Amino acid sequence: MNKYLIISPLGDKSICETWLQHTPNFDIVFLYYGDNLTTPEYYLKYTPHVYAAKGTKFSLIKAFIQDNLEFISQYSHIWLPDDDVKISTGEINRLFEFANEWNLNICQPSMDGYVSHEITKPIEGSLLRYTNFVEVLAPLFDLDSLLKIYETFDENYSSWGFDYLWAHLLNYPQDKIAIIDNIVMTHTKPVGQDYSHFPRKPWDEMIELLYEYNIVKQEINYSQIWKK
Repeated sequence: MNKYLIISPLGDKSICETWLQHTPNFDIVFLYYGDNLTTPEYYLKYTPHVYAAKGTKFSLIKAFIQDNLEFISQYSHIWLPDDDVKISTGEINRLFEFANEWNLNICQPSMDGYVSHEITKPIEGSLLRYTNFVEVLAPLFDLDSLLKIYETFDENYSSWGFDYLWAHLLNYPQDKIAIIDNIVMTHTKPVGQDYSHFPRKPWDEMIELLYEYNIVKQEINYSQIWKK
């Protein structure tokens, strides 16, 4: 057993195999939400922890944590990436070690490919930036922070606004939330445009969430550490 864990909901077009080409320093849980009955069996070659379930990303993760709290509590850091993120095993290993070494509450690799937030793009020569923002796409939490926050993972359906909520719930620490420029992941698919199947418009859900918690929607780089 490792001290690091990935929990990732996945569908039928996942590229999560890029995460598992070499020796990982992490364990992994897959929450399969698709309809192909043979897919969960396929992923058992990577991990014994494959579960079929229906729901949105963060509602599935919340339910899994609630039902497996003792299991989750064995790990020091938990990463929650989307299944269309491309990153090597070695870089994930580095990500976990980096989060541990720098004592980060929440962090993520910087990102190229299809990028929604300018703040997440890598900056050449930078090691990391302390921020108030880590995107819902692939946040990595230390265990204590995850256990403080996960109850809010079903605050709305779309998860829009969660990435502003997390720093608020942790009282905006200015040296514990970071985007790691020294590690880059690739978002391989365009950001969704058709939300017609959602029960409500994601933008409306985000506005309501920010209003409820009295949060100003802003993405701030507090400070930066440059490579030596």
